[in-house]
Amino acid sequence: MKIRDASLLAAVVATALFWPATSSAIEKPPAVDVDGNIKWVYDYDEGKLLSLASGKPMFVVFRCER
Repeated sequence: MKIRDASLLAAVVATALFWPATSSAIEKPPAVDVDGNIKWVYDYDEGKLLSLASGKPMFVVFRCER
């Protein structure tokens, strides 16, 4: 194994070990009313349940905040 391959493997392993600890520490923002018409839901599972209960489709936005 070459030095570059070993360092890449070490970076992948470190990321795999570090990622679960950081993803669970991120807090979800509360729902916010926009002009009284829209109530954004930041939890995917909650949004899915609301979509099924109301019969309306989901509008999902993927974004990076950090």
